[in-house]
Amino acid sequence: MLAAFSAGPGVFTATARTASGAEAPDGETVIYLSGDVEVTDGEITVDSDSGVVWQSSGRAVFVGSVSVDADTVTATGDRLEYDRTAGTAILSGNAVLMDEEDRLRAAEVTWFRFADKAIARDSVVMTGPWIGSVQGDYAVYDASRRSLFVTASPVLRRTEGADSMTITADRLEFLPDSDRAEAQGNAVLVTSSGITASAELLRYTGDGELLEMLGSPRLVSSDGEMSGNWMQALLRQGQIESLRVEGAADGHMTDRGVDPPGETWFSSERAFFAFEGGSPDSVDLSGSVNLTIRSGGEAASRQESNTVSGDHLVVRYDGGSPETVTVTGSVKGTYSYAREGA
Repeated sequence: MLAAFSAGPGVFTATARTASGAEAPDGETVIYLSGDVEVTDGEITVDSDSGVVWQSSGRAVFVGSVSVDADTVTATGDRLEYDRTAGTAILSGNAVLMDEEDRLRAAEVTWFRFADKAIARDSVVMTGPWIGSVQGDYAVYDASRRSLFVTASPVLRRTEGADSMTITADRLEFLPDSDRAEAQGNAVLVTSSGITASAELLRYTGDGELLEMLGSPRLVSSDGEMSGNWMQALLRQGQIESLRVEGAADGHMTDRGVDPPGETWFSSERAFFAFEGGSPDSVDLSGSVNLTIRSGGEAASRQESNTVSGDHLVVRYDGGSPETVTVTGSVKGTYSYAREGA
């Protein structure tokens, strides 16, 4: 038989298999509950195996198969300490907090009802429809912004079809509603297709897979590497579709369309690259341009090398190999090769 009690409006009401009460020396009424416990204060409802309720102070402790239901948030765990006046709920032991489709797991989760935020500690993992999986040791979840801020050993992993990526940094903030992740401090992104991006600040937007990098950004792939002061890359299915570099643009590319491969080095103030199927399609350089192309294929045996400089340079590729080079403004150039028999 279920026992029920009510301690007046705005305080706890409960049902349980057994219930007993006692009065503390300070006049506080303490209720002990066990078996199919359900307690509500009108705003949240808690179910558990057992519980202790301090009616006047609005505090309660629940143990065993704890579940919490409040607005859009639900939670489960092994133990819950709830302070109604302070608006805090400390959930520990396999703690799971769910807000719509986002799921936050940790050894301990402290939920601040009035601030609509939660702090997760130890073995933190958050998953969601787009977020993939974010893990770390300490995280702050803001339900009103639906954002996750991880400050200890954060790792973001996302898989979409055959493509996957991993982001690590000193701190990571993820905003599911905007499909944006921001990695701060020693940020590194690695894709399953072999692309590695690093910077002090890295912003990744899932809609269009736009990657923005600030603070010594560097992008490395099997076909070369790029660096500058600011970079923005558009990724499609794990491959770079376009890349923009601003300030001290510098890079090296390998032409694998010929055997042995050809090589290209460049430097300029600004650079824009377009790729097709992972291979270069065009390069647009401007501001103090320097470009060196070392031929591959049959020409490699002659050690052919072209160096050109100017204000603006455009390279068009065919099948991944340079086809035309157009240079304008203060143009200078050299061509060298090893003469046969020399």
